[in-house]
Amino acid sequence: MILNPSVKRIFQVITLLFIFNLESVAFCNEPYLKPEESELSKTLQAITGQGNDLQILMKPDYDFSMSEDATLAMMHIQMNWNKWSPEFRESAGRYFLVKPSVVKGDLNNRPVDEDLSLRMSKTTNVLSRKYVRESHILPNWVETANFNIEWGNGLSASDSGTDSDKILNCSKKSSGEECNRIPDIVGKWVEYFEDAWTKETSLGFEKPAGTGNYLYDVYIANSQDNITPNNDDKTPTLSYNYLGYTSTYSNGENGLKTGISESNTYIVVNGAVTDKNIMKATSAHEFFHAIQFSYPNNDGWFLKENHWWIEATATWMEEVIHDDANIYYNRVQNWLRAPWLSLKYSGNRYTDHEYGDVLFVQFMTEVYLKDITFVKYVLEDPDSGIKAFNNVLSSYYKKGDFESAFKEFVALNALTASGIQEKGYEEGMQYGKVAIEKIHHIYPVLKSEIYGERAPQELGANYIQFMPSDVNDNNLMIEFNGTDNNWAAMVVKVRSDGSGFETEEMTINSFNRYGCFVVNGFGTIYSEVYFVPVVLLDSELFDSASYYYNASLNSVCNVTTNIHGNAFLIHSDTQTEATAEPKSDKRCFIATVAFGSSDSPYVMVLRNFRDKYLIPYNLGRKIVNTYYSISPAIADFLEQHPPAPFMVRITLFPVIGIVYLLLVTSLFVKIVLIVLIICLFLFLKYHNHPAFSRTNNPHFPLFP
Repeated sequence: MILNPSVKRIFQVITLLFIFNLESVAFCNEPYLKPEESELSKTLQAITGQGNDLQILMKPDYDFSMSEDATLAMMHIQMNWNKWSPEFRESAGRYFLVKPSVVKGDLNNRPVDEDLSLRMSKTTNVLSRKYVRESHILPNWVETANFNIEWGNGLSASDSGTDSDKILNCSKKSSGEECNRIPDIVGKWVEYFEDAWTKETSLGFEKPAGTGNYLYDVYIANSQDNITPNNDDKTPTLSYNYLGYTSTYSNGENGLKTGISESNTYIVVNGAVTDKNIMKATSAHEFFHAIQFSYPNNDGWFLKENHWWIEATATWMEEVIHDDANIYYNRVQNWLRAPWLSLKYSGNRYTDHEYGDVLFVQFMTEVYLKDITFVKYVLEDPDSGIKAFNNVLSSYYKKGDFESAFKEFVALNALTASGIQEKGYEEGMQYGKVAIEKIHHIYPVLKSEIYGERAPQELGANYIQFMPSDVNDNNLMIEFNGTDNNWAAMVVKVRSDGSGFETEEMTINSFNRYGCFVVNGFGTIYSEVYFVPVVLLDSELFDSASYYYNASLNSVCNVTTNIHGNAFLIHSDTQTEATAEPKSDKRCFIATVAFGSSDSPYVMVLRNFRDKYLIPYNLGRKIVNTYYSISPAIADFLEQHPPAPFMVRITLFPVIGIVYLLLVTSLFVKIVLIVLIICLFLFLKYHNHPAFSRTNNPHFPLFP
């Protein structure tokens, strides 16, 4: 609809007012920050709880079990320090502790240049022959064999900090007897971190960089008192949503100017946590991050597509050294509720998915290879990401590649909670069941389609369960036809006698993405069958990949292909045509830029509309292809002009409202809605509304 100038001006004023109100909070205090920097600033505030009453940082211990680790967010800022604006560096710098961030001469335990005996005179930890890097930051500390643990004056409930001399600076005492008077919670952290050091290094992993001569620094957050200013004002704070993080020291304005593996790191833990199992898991998790930082290739592992491995292996280490804690159970249970998400997913809607990826590490070390050394081999490999997995699997195990392992992984997950121990997880009964997309027990199943948000992403899968309709000896035939992506499909057959299960792979034609598989003995030999479509590595897939499937009893696969590459299935009692879908690129560039994330619920609405009303039809596919050919350039323009995305966002809201109604309402309501829109259109046109008037808009007529 073409608006006359007065209507356009009103619309522009309303839009600008809306944008101002929407963004004023984010930009009023930081007017010079770029959009990404503004979001990171909010992230830092959320992690540290800055600006909130510290009482908000407290919550019951049982709620802490699903709290997060802020390591990746903190390190993203550090690793990209030079690209940030001076304004952001100034505001972000206060969130990082300041000490020399570069290891001086003692990388790989080489001796330092200066007189070690002189430095040793500054510490009483003569047994370990290690000293504190530079100096203590907080007023209270204890030095152990490998750690320097520091805290503020308000940690213990019996001492608020008003007479902080009651909390001893334990390391100043020559005898060490007074160290028994440190707060109990500190004693627990000492025990658990030393336990993590002993067990994790005994597995052959590198010790954190710089610890040949230095004690490793740990700071207990939320332990400062209410007196300002005093000498515990530098004590870190953490929101209740975070258990801790591992980060590199900052040189102030200079930030991190070298590789992570050559930098000194430190750990911050949440002082509000008192549950021993959560404390054990946190110490094991964070110390393994410190170990990860010591490998030369970790700059590659810290690329976003590899973040999942960093968190998955740190979570795995919790279980390795504290098998009785089992904090990771909840992570895996949540992961199994959304198996369609990519193994590499690191978005905002499923915040603990990266921790739930521990299931893949468990599979590789416990089931597929039965060797926990696999994780060490991967970290030691000169490559990172999938290439490192392929190198290790071929060099050390002679057992295929990453994709072969991943297909076995998704197949096994069909039975995580089945109680079948053969080829299964040791603690699988505690993981819960994987989400089943559809369950069928009535046949035939004709062209059942999976599309949209719950269709699999790259390295994601769906689970479709087939149950016998009777106890006769039937054949179950399953057909598959997917979009032009890198598909695989596994078939898991559960034996009726309870003796276990069998896994086979459906052959999928690489040209038309069509496959067919027959299960003999369905109802007699096999009591249930799981069909598991999975998208393997696919760099061109930016969202999810849709597909459909058929199932029938007592049919046989007989596939021929015509000159156009379309697959035709001919079997004994029916004949169906399975036409290959054209390639469907899953990007949504302009909307993603407008709403700031591909996981925005508004983008999801548009994407679901595309999958349901456009992709299945020739005209719709032409519209989608045209959109994808022009949208990257428009998206780039929007990103380069910060106010533009907000203007587009406002413009899209009415469209999203109509699209949403079309998606969620019944057919009758859809018809009524369309009729109302047409009636409104005709009413405005034939009642000389200014927007349709040639007189008022001579240069922009709606109709010729």
